[in-house]
Amino acid sequence: MCRSNATFIVLSLFLIFFCDTTSSECVQETPCTCSLPNGYYYNLTALADAKSFSTTRDNYTVYFHPCTNVNITIENKANCSTENVSLCILHNVNKTVLTGTVKETKMKLSDNDKFPIFEIHHNDTKIIVNIVCFMGDKETSFVLDSVSAKTYVFKLVSPHGCKLQREIGLSTGSLLVILFFVSAGVYFIGGIIVLKALRGATGWEMVPNHEFWCKLPSLVRDGVVFAFNCCRAGSYERI
Repeated sequence: MCRSNATFIVLSLFLIFFCDTTSSECVQETPCTCSLPNGYYYNLTALADAKSFSTTRDNYTVYFHPCTNVNITIENKANCSTENVSLCILHNVNKTVLTGTVKETKMKLSDNDKFPIFEIHHNDTKIIVNIVCFMGDKETSFVLDSVSAKTYVFKLVSPHGCKLQREIGLSTGSLLVILFFVSAGVYFIGGIIVLKALRGATGWEMVPNHEFWCKLPSLVRDGVVFAFNCCRAGSYERI
């Protein structure tokens, strides 16, 4: 019984303190930055001050300005939209225009978690901009990769698309976790040594307050049941 309860305690502590760090989600902080749980991050904010990128393929001419909405001018110096936008897709044949804004854009990792992307949803259309890291003197390039039903896929190759590492010290949460495990280590290891040396304890008897730790999972279970029964005294008595 004590062995299974101990396993429950260890597993619970692991889930509480380490599950967040195993996530690979890149949390968006600004329109062009997102952070990974391992301390790395992506930052394309420098592209906000650059000119709009443009590319032409097949029957499409596309203008893209990451990070901010701007007044994009298309052919004949006409405005792409009456409002500032970050993306403008012009069909050169039927002259239809599709736009996207920073508000409609989400920066996250690709489905295989290998590189960041901009994902834009405008009405029933999905636009994906794959961000490719290129360490070199080459300037940022923007190309149209493919077009399918209601989906456009682009590629943005830039030195600003590379993964960066933050240079920061330990956070308050990290310090508390370290303090917790150090205190727990001193408590259990020190207690085991003292009980073994002074009382000749063996097995589970070497664990400080081993009776309490054996009963802890049952106490937690009773507390949860009590809470879900709206903290009524009658419900607790039935437990």
